[in-house]
Amino acid sequence: MDQQALQESSPERAERAREAAKTAKDLGACAQIEFDFFGGNVSIAFQYQDAVTERLFKAAKTTAQAKEAGMILWIICRHLSWQSYECTKSAADLCEITHTGPAHMSRALNLLEEIGAIRRVKRGRNKIITVTPEGAFRGNVNTHGQAVERYRLDVIEGGKN
Repeated sequence: MDQQALQESSPERAERAREAAKTAKDLGACAQIEFDFFGGNVSIAFQYQDAVTERLFKAAKTTAQAKEAGMILWIICRHLSWQSYECTKSAADLCEITHTGPAHMSRALNLLEEIGAIRRVKRGRNKIITVTPEGAFRGNVNTHGQAVERYRLDVIEGGKN
Protein backbone atom coordinates (compact mmCIF):
# COMPACT_ATOMS: atom_id res chain seq x y z
CA MET A 1 0.00 0.00 0.00
CA ASP A 2 2.91 2.35 0.73
CA GLN A 3 4.24 1.57 -2.74
CA GLN A 4 0.86 2.47 -4.25
CA ALA A 5 1.03 5.89 -2.59
CA LEU A 6 4.44 6.47 -4.17
CA GLN A 7 3.10 5.63 -7.62
CA GLU A 8 0.05 7.88 -7.50
CA SER A 9 0.22 11.04 -9.60
CA SER A 10 -2.78 12.57 -7.81
CA PRO A 11 -1.91 14.05 -4.39
CA GLU A 12 -5.41 13.25 -3.14
CA ARG A 13 -5.19 9.58 -4.16
CA ALA A 14 -1.66 9.35 -2.71
CA GLU A 15 -2.93 10.69 0.62
CA ARG A 16 -5.80 8.17 0.61
CA ALA A 17 -3.34 5.35 -0.14
CA ARG A 18 -1.08 6.46 2.75
CA GLU A 19 -4.09 6.56 5.10
CA ALA A 20 -5.14 3.07 3.97
CA ALA A 21 -1.60 1.78 4.50
CA LYS A 22 -1.49 3.25 8.00
CA THR A 23 -4.88 1.74 8.86
CA ALA A 24 -3.82 -1.68 7.54
CA LYS A 25 -0.60 -1.53 9.55
CA ASP A 26 -2.52 -0.51 12.69
CA LEU A 27 -4.81 -3.50 12.22
CA GLY A 28 -1.88 -5.81 11.58
CA ALA A 29 -3.35 -6.67 8.20
CA CYS A 30 -0.12 -6.44 6.29
CA ALA A 31 3.59 -6.76 6.82
CA GLN A 32 6.51 -5.53 4.80
CA ILE A 33 7.84 -8.38 2.71
CA GLU A 34 11.57 -8.79 2.38
CA PHE A 35 12.73 -10.81 -0.60
CA ASP A 36 15.65 -13.11 0.12
CA PHE A 37 16.48 -14.99 -3.02
CA PHE A 38 18.30 -17.99 -1.56
CA GLY A 39 20.66 -15.96 0.62
CA GLY A 40 21.79 -13.58 -2.11
CA ASN A 41 20.91 -9.98 -2.69
CA VAL A 42 17.32 -8.95 -3.09
CA SER A 43 15.36 -7.14 -5.76
CA ILE A 44 16.14 -3.54 -6.66
CA ALA A 45 13.18 -1.18 -6.62
CA PHE A 46 11.72 -0.40 -10.01
CA GLN A 47 11.41 3.27 -9.08
CA TYR A 48 15.15 3.40 -8.42
CA GLN A 49 15.90 1.74 -11.76
CA ASP A 50 13.59 4.10 -13.62
CA ALA A 51 15.03 7.23 -11.98
CA VAL A 52 18.64 6.20 -12.61
CA THR A 53 17.92 5.21 -16.21
CA GLU A 54 16.26 8.56 -16.89
CA ARG A 55 19.18 10.48 -15.33
CA LEU A 56 21.72 8.43 -17.30
CA PHE A 57 20.10 9.21 -20.64
CA LYS A 58 19.94 12.92 -19.77
CA ALA A 59 23.54 13.16 -18.52
CA ALA A 60 25.43 10.85 -20.90
CA LYS A 61 26.95 12.19 -24.09
CA THR A 62 25.74 9.18 -26.08
CA THR A 63 23.10 6.52 -25.72
CA ALA A 64 25.84 3.87 -25.70
CA GLN A 65 27.51 5.53 -22.68
CA ALA A 66 24.21 5.62 -20.82
CA LYS A 67 23.54 1.96 -21.54
CA GLU A 68 27.06 0.93 -20.53
CA ALA A 69 26.85 2.86 -17.24
CA GLY A 70 23.43 1.34 -16.54
CA MET A 71 24.74 -2.18 -17.13
CA ILE A 72 27.70 -1.51 -14.85
CA LEU A 73 25.39 -0.20 -12.11
CA TRP A 74 23.32 -3.38 -12.21
CA ILE A 75 26.53 -5.44 -11.90
CA ILE A 76 27.54 -3.26 -8.94
CA CYS A 77 24.11 -3.90 -7.35
CA ARG A 78 24.55 -7.61 -8.02
CA HIS A 79 27.75 -7.54 -5.95
CA LEU A 80 26.57 -5.57 -2.93
CA SER A 81 27.55 -6.94 0.46
CA TRP A 82 24.60 -8.48 2.24
CA GLN A 83 22.43 -5.73 3.76
CA SER A 84 25.00 -3.11 2.82
CA TYR A 85 25.48 -0.37 0.25
CA GLU A 86 29.11 -1.35 -0.44
CA CYS A 87 30.09 -3.23 -3.57
CA THR A 88 32.39 -6.17 -2.94
CA LYS A 89 34.19 -5.60 -6.25
CA SER A 90 36.81 -3.03 -7.20
CA ALA A 91 36.76 -1.07 -10.45
CA ALA A 92 39.39 -3.49 -11.82
CA ASP A 93 37.17 -6.45 -10.87
CA LEU A 94 34.22 -4.79 -12.59
CA CYS A 95 36.33 -4.34 -15.75
CA GLU A 96 36.98 -8.07 -15.80
CA ILE A 97 33.37 -9.04 -15.06
CA THR A 98 31.87 -6.72 -17.69
CA HIS A 99 34.64 -7.05 -20.32
CA THR A 100 35.05 -3.27 -20.16
CA GLY A 101 38.33 -1.41 -20.56
CA PRO A 102 39.62 0.81 -17.73
CA ALA A 103 38.91 4.05 -19.63
CA HIS A 104 35.30 3.04 -20.29
CA MET A 105 34.89 1.87 -16.68
CA SER A 106 36.24 5.15 -15.37
CA ARG A 107 33.87 7.14 -17.59
CA ALA A 108 30.90 4.99 -16.54
CA LEU A 109 31.70 5.27 -12.83
CA ASN A 110 32.17 9.04 -13.17
CA LEU A 111 28.77 9.29 -14.87
CA LEU A 112 27.10 7.15 -12.20
CA GLU A 113 28.65 9.31 -9.50
CA GLU A 114 27.62 12.50 -11.32
CA ILE A 115 23.94 11.47 -11.37
CA GLY A 116 24.03 10.36 -7.73
CA ALA A 117 23.57 6.61 -8.24
CA ILE A 118 26.90 5.74 -6.60
CA ARG A 119 29.59 7.31 -4.50
CA ARG A 120 33.24 6.27 -4.37
CA VAL A 121 34.90 6.53 -0.98
CA LYS A 122 38.66 6.34 -0.61
CA ARG A 123 39.77 3.83 2.03
CA GLY A 124 43.52 3.49 2.16
CA ARG A 125 44.71 2.86 -1.38
CA ASN A 126 41.32 1.64 -2.60
CA LYS A 127 38.11 3.35 -3.58
CA ILE A 128 35.04 1.56 -2.27
CA ILE A 129 32.01 1.83 -4.54
CA THR A 130 28.80 2.43 -2.63
CA VAL A 131 25.24 2.56 -3.96
CA THR A 132 22.81 5.17 -2.68
CA PRO A 133 20.42 3.96 0.04
CA GLU A 134 17.57 3.69 -2.45
CA GLY A 135 19.61 1.24 -4.50
CA ALA A 136 20.87 -0.76 -1.58
CA PHE A 137 18.01 -0.69 0.92
CA ARG A 138 16.64 -4.14 1.63
CA GLY A 139 14.46 -3.80 4.68
CA ASN A 140 11.18 -2.60 6.05
CA VAL A 141 10.08 0.67 4.43
CA ASN A 142 9.41 2.07 7.90
CA THR A 143 13.15 1.97 8.67
CA HIS A 144 14.33 3.52 5.41
CA GLY A 145 15.02 6.85 7.14
CA GLN A 146 17.42 5.12 9.49
CA ALA A 147 19.22 3.52 6.53
CA VAL A 148 19.59 6.94 4.86
CA GLU A 149 21.01 8.39 8.08
CA ARG A 150 23.45 5.47 8.42
CA TYR A 151 24.55 6.03 4.81
CA ARG A 152 25.09 9.73 5.50
CA LEU A 153 27.21 8.99 8.55
CA ASP A 154 29.16 6.03 7.13
CA VAL A 155 29.70 7.11 3.54
CA ILE A 156 29.22 10.84 3.15
CA GLU A 157 30.82 11.83 6.46
CA GLY A 158 33.24 8.89 6.44
CA GLY A 159 32.17 7.38 9.77
CA LYS A 160 32.73 10.62 11.72
CA ASN A 161 30.14 11.46 14.37
